[in-house]
Amino acid sequence: MPAHLSSMIEPVYDILIEDADGRHLRLERLRDLEIARQRLPMLAAQYPGTRLILWNHKTRDILAATEGY
Repeated sequence: MPAHLSSMIEPVYDILIEDADGRHLRLERLRDLEIARQRLPMLAAQYPGTRLILWNHKTRDILAATEGY
């Protein structure tokens, strides 16, 4: 498969959990931003009080984050 096609279907959005030391651990990797935005509050409900971050791992932009430590 040509490189330009594989990069189009490659997951770009990560939902990360931030631990007490500030390290980021990936919970999910998704291709679609809207689905990622929908998943963030669902996962946050499973990890109350923990900060979750939605970011684009290619640009390293944080797109959304939940409250937490």
